[in-house]
Amino acid sequence: MSRALGDLQYKRPVSGIQEGGGSSSSSRPIRGDFLSNDPYTSRRTLGTDRRYLLVIASDGVTDRTDDATLIQHVMKLTMRGMRARDIAQDVVTKATSRQKSDNASCIVVMIDGQRS
Repeated sequence: MSRALGDLQYKRPVSGIQEGGGSSSSSRPIRGDFLSNDPYTSRRTLGTDRRYLLVIASDGVTDRTDDATLIQHVMKLTMRGMRARDIAQDVVTKATSRQKSDNASCIVVMIDGQRS
C-alpha cells in the first residue's frame, strides 16, 4: 500500500531500456510505472441471510501468513466477540513481532447482511 501511494521512486522510473532500441545519444530512456495506484475492484451481491468478513492486509502481514490461516485466525477472534479494530490490531501486532518484519497494515470489516 505505501509503495503505491508514497514511494515516488517507483512512479515513472527510468527502466534502463533505450527508446528506439539503440544506445546512441539521441535515444531516450523509457519511463514506466513499476507499481500502480489504480485499485482492482469487483462487485459482489450480498445476501441478507449471511454475515460477511472483509480483511485487507498489506504484504507485511501476508508474506508470512497464508490467506486461509489469516482468515481462520480472524474468524476465531470474531467468534470470541472481539471487535473488528481489535482483531486488526492483533493481526498487525503478531505480524510485526517476528524478526525482520515488514511494515504491516490490516483492516477488518464485519458486514451483517440483514442490516446492510
